[in-house]
Amino acid sequence: MTLFLVVVLSFCIARSNVDARIGTLSNETSYFTTSDIVRHDVDIDFDCIDIHKQPSLNHPLLKNHKIQLYPTFTRNIVPIRPSYDGKIIERCPIGKVPIHRKTKRHQIEGFQSNSHEYHSISLDTNQTMTFHGGYAYVGGYNLQLTGKQYSLSGIWVESGPPSNLNSIFVGHGVMPNLYGDSQLHITTRWAAGGSGCYNIHCYGFVQVKSDPYLGMVLSPTSIIGSFHKLALCTTIKQDKVTGHWWLCIHPKPVCFGYWPKELFSHLRSGASIIRYGGETYTPPGMVSPPMGSGRLPQEKYKNSGFMERVEIINSEYNQIDINPRSMKINKNVNLSCYDLLYRGFEGGSARHSFLYGGPGGRSC
Repeated sequence: MTLFLVVVLSFCIARSNVDARIGTLSNETSYFTTSDIVRHDVDIDFDCIDIHKQPSLNHPLLKNHKIQLYPTFTRNIVPIRPSYDGKIIERCPIGKVPIHRKTKRHQIEGFQSNSHEYHSISLDTNQTMTFHGGYAYVGGYNLQLTGKQYSLSGIWVESGPPSNLNSIFVGHGVMPNLYGDSQLHITTRWAAGGSGCYNIHCYGFVQVKSDPYLGMVLSPTSIIGSFHKLALCTTIKQDKVTGHWWLCIHPKPVCFGYWPKELFSHLRSGASIIRYGGETYTPPGMVSPPMGSGRLPQEKYKNSGFMERVEIINSEYNQIDINPRSMKINKNVNLSCYDLLYRGFEGGSARHSFLYGGPGGRSC
């Protein structure tokens, strides 16, 4: 399958065959192969809404907002309608965009990031710089979760003090309480002031394309024990002219929506930190869910969660490799539950890559 996203905060599905020798992956060969995005019956929960009447525009900070149809950093790219090799069930007509309809089973409205039921592990930038986005191939696996558990993988851009943290997450997740299944979905989250919401379950994200869309099922996914992996190529990037944060998917860049700068007090001028990794949540008294592939990274590439081609968008709005000396690993978790292995530049097409994740458990 092919997804499109531009260089600003973008998601990509790797469709090419990558034959790269990767040290972190114990010299195992990495192959990214084509994957189909299939719309399952969960898509009945989407309505086609007039682009100018989508709920996000009801946010009080967006009262007079003028929709930006394309980011300025792609103005020289001819718009291409996404085309998928997989099964396509319906598509919104021109002028309308898919909006996830809330139902009784969609129980996750927001989140509180300081809860001890949350666990995360990540590779973080550790330098004094204003960042304008991040990019990575984010490997995807289906995981068996139940109830209010969730497991996310992707990129966070953040700025501001803990009491007023501005944050955007882009990537994919397994969230039974949000989607009604244990499949892998394109998932986002944004926050201002320590609380926020997923996808478009509160006003904020402005959808400008009929495909792809937030909540879309990613299928098939990577399989443990195989070198043929599915990766969501994701970019989140701030528009230098408008200041909006765009979400894009590759390899043919498609930027399908953005978070307007007006939503944020700190991120409107850029991010102070970029994080790459995973996050899980479980209700009190329940076992912590798996992350990545559900296996620890010591089990090597064919069994582990992974991210490849990890890059930042720097203060000059240029997309470049991360610098190992300017990164730190955040491992504030029980390492028998989750871990992360990063050894710097791996060469080949994988470039800066790492393995991460784990089984979770009762001791996390």
